Amino acid sequence: MDVIRELQNSEFFIRPLPKDTVIAMAYVPYQNARKLYSPEQGIQTGTIFPELNKPFSPECQSGGMKND
Repeated sequence: MDVIRELQNSEFFIRPLPKDTVIAMAYVPYQNARKLYSPEQGIQTGTIFPELNKPFSPECQSGGMKND
């Protein structure tokens, strides 16, 4: 995807965490699109972002999330 490469090399790319993080502060990393599912796979999985595809599995012991 050329669009993603252009964004990663542009002024709009955001670092996942602030440059100067502080101990004992909670941070939620920014999401930068690195890879996208095809429209068909996005409809099937419910997201076009592979990083957000976290299927629920009742048999897993780690909070019901399958590990990639």
